[in-house]
Amino acid sequence: MSVLRYRRPAREWTEALPIGNGYQGAMLFGGVDTERLQINEGTAWSGSTASEQLPPMVTAEQARAVVDAARLALLEGAPEAAGAAVQGLQHRHSQAFLPFVDLSLRVSPAGSDTWHSAPDFYERSLDLGTATHETRWQRDGTEVRQTSFAGHPDRVLVHRLRAGRPVDVVVSLTSPLRTLGAPQPVGSGMLAILLQLPSDVLPAHDQAREPISWDSTPGAALRGAASVALLHDGQVVAGRDGTHAALTNVTTLDLVIATATTFQRTGCPPHGDEHDALARASAQLTGALERGVPAVRERQLADHRELFGRVSWEMDEPEPAEDSTGERLLAANAHPRGALAADPQLAVLLFDYGRYLLVSCSRRGGTPANLQGIWNDSMRAAWSSGFTTNINLQMNYWPAEVANLPETVPPLIELVETLSRNGRETARRLYGASGWVAHHNTDIWAYTQPVGQGRHEPKWAFWPFAGPWLVRHLHDHLAFGARSEPDPEQFARSTVWPVTASAAEFLLDWLVEQPDGSLGTVPSTSPENEFLLPDGGAAAVARSSTMDLSLTAELLQSLLDLAERLGQADDRLVDRARSALARIPAVRIGRAGGIAEWLDDLVAVDPRHRHQSHLYRLFPGTGLDEGLRAAASRTLDRRGDDSTGWSLAWRLALRARLGEPEAVSRLLALLFRDMATDRGPWSGGLYPNLFAAHPPFQIDANLGYVAAVAECFAQSHDGRITLLPAVPAEFGSGRIRGLVARPGVEVDLEWKQGPGGPELLAARLRALHERACGEHIVVHRGRQLSVRLGREFTELTGDLLDR
Repeated sequence: MSVLRYRRPAREWTEALPIGNGYQGAMLFGGVDTERLQINEGTAWSGSTASEQLPPMVTAEQARAVVDAARLALLEGAPEAAGAAVQGLQHRHSQAFLPFVDLSLRVSPAGSDTWHSAPDFYERSLDLGTATHETRWQRDGTEVRQTSFAGHPDRVLVHRLRAGRPVDVVVSLTSPLRTLGAPQPVGSGMLAILLQLPSDVLPAHDQAREPISWDSTPGAALRGAASVALLHDGQVVAGRDGTHAALTNVTTLDLVIATATTFQRTGCPPHGDEHDALARASAQLTGALERGVPAVRERQLADHRELFGRVSWEMDEPEPAEDSTGERLLAANAHPRGALAADPQLAVLLFDYGRYLLVSCSRRGGTPANLQGIWNDSMRAAWSSGFTTNINLQMNYWPAEVANLPETVPPLIELVETLSRNGRETARRLYGASGWVAHHNTDIWAYTQPVGQGRHEPKWAFWPFAGPWLVRHLHDHLAFGARSEPDPEQFARSTVWPVTASAAEFLLDWLVEQPDGSLGTVPSTSPENEFLLPDGGAAAVARSSTMDLSLTAELLQSLLDLAERLGQADDRLVDRARSALARIPAVRIGRAGGIAEWLDDLVAVDPRHRHQSHLYRLFPGTGLDEGLRAAASRTLDRRGDDSTGWSLAWRLALRARLGEPEAVSRLLALLFRDMATDRGPWSGGLYPNLFAAHPPFQIDANLGYVAAVAECFAQSHDGRITLLPAVPAEFGSGRIRGLVARPGVEVDLEWKQGPGGPELLAARLRALHERACGEHIVVHRGRQLSVRLGREFTELTGDLLDR
């Protein structure tokens, strides 16, 4: 059973535990005197759709001059000048994801303000299988139990308190946002708060005298509200301004919490005021109360178990004795070969935790998983807790298909669709191109311009390739069957095709003919790396990074494949794409025997850089041929193992694709490090609550780890289903069920760890939809078998696959 356990309350945010329903998230600290629920609302972002139009705007004439100057500088061998030129394309910045409200419960003995003694019993836990947070403690002979859950069907958070003897409870609702007070009157047994959100929040890495701006002009920013129902068996003795209530002689208390803002949907301006937001929250609350808390709980459990229960991984290794998860992590890291050598079950716990987090922070009707999922307590979080589109947003969704959670993808699809609309104006104005473009950062408003205010480094701020990478996720959704869509074929025609075609239009206009007749991108960057200049200096802007070329070739091929599927193979755009694809240079081996990061085989300033952009084709792409796979392995050797949390997850997936379990083992030892020791800004690990560290916390490594583990067990990127390609020794013997291979095949595996690696005992496969029925090639240890699959499971023994 996957449960996180602790023997004391959280003292820091990265010790608190998360719950979420795709709309709201909460971090629970498990306090004794005071319990704190730090609550996020998924739509609580600064700014509005007007943020992208704030001055100063780069005009079409200015942009044309910038691009021309950058191209001329590169032609003349002056990449530093090219870098300085493209800074002229930078606008301001995308907006920030914000904390929303705090709900606190101060608990004391009935009739007294203080307890006489310290707790003689305490535990808190997060049960991943039921998505339930629980705190239990006993003090002065009184046992108190508090449980919390987040219900997706009813769009509410519920916090329940049960006391063995009567207690007094003071409930308070506060916010770090601008508080507009409480509505008057507030009904009996209710708390409510009205909020104004900022109109602009500068990223934490930008300095300003007033980094947070507030504008009361209608439409300049969101308004919000939270509403809380108090259901209890005590008496209300005091309340003030509608945000506090004092209750006495309580043994049962249920708090039902609803939140809302004036956000409509991605890309649409705010609508209404704080009272409209309160009406939305109150409607959610009323619906939940009419059903009753027991029914809300039943619906939440059924919904969560339906998704989370699809996949299970069991090790034959014994379960460790129940212990604090944070202490367990510290103790395991004392082993000289890493945490998993001492406590391999931590691998299963983190795998389940990643699936739990994705289910909790991304659901249809909500917003996409941001840099911190849906959990953030800072008004200026690192990198604005936004959507970083040169790896991090995409990594958040790597596990969605392979871990059998396609229902988590719709918020990302909605964002990509909106970017494809907003990005048309940006493509036309900045590049004189048709189609759509987006860059390195975006937000809930689908911001599409380069950020940086003309001051930030081009190595990350200039990157007009977010579109092709994001479009890949729509094609992956199709490749796995698009099972969360009511009509996958209609989804392909009405959503995937126009978004893909428009992205291809931009690329076809952006490509530049090279002296040898090939097509390339000028100017170009390889996120977020730099290369050495002959004089020992560094620059970031060149021509045709390998990632640019890989994304271009993949997008054009995806367009051709989709055109064939939809019967549009004679389309004029398709003809242009086919012609251009033939002129895109292939991935090539560089002077050091690895994959060249730039077409001109430049020397990276930092060969151990955290980004592996030039290995995109290996993962998450469709793979490399055998000669290039060896070069990719050498590239990773030169890159080294240690890096940030999300980079470790990417390197895990890359090594899994290469079938290198020993390298996977090395990387696992690094990912499972505890963060008790400061190892610098580029060294990842896990916090006590198992949140992954960049550092600081970013959820991408938690989610990317799930995808990397799945790649160790099953791969399907090359038209075959390969079983157990990279299972490391730490995973021992066991079984996993519910993984999904393309084009929608459920895979269950059982294996034992032998002297030569994992030995397959049995595999069970079935088609999850009609398009996946038919012949499939199944591969194990280099041998392959053709298997006809239907909707019922077909069982294969290891002997059959080893013949």
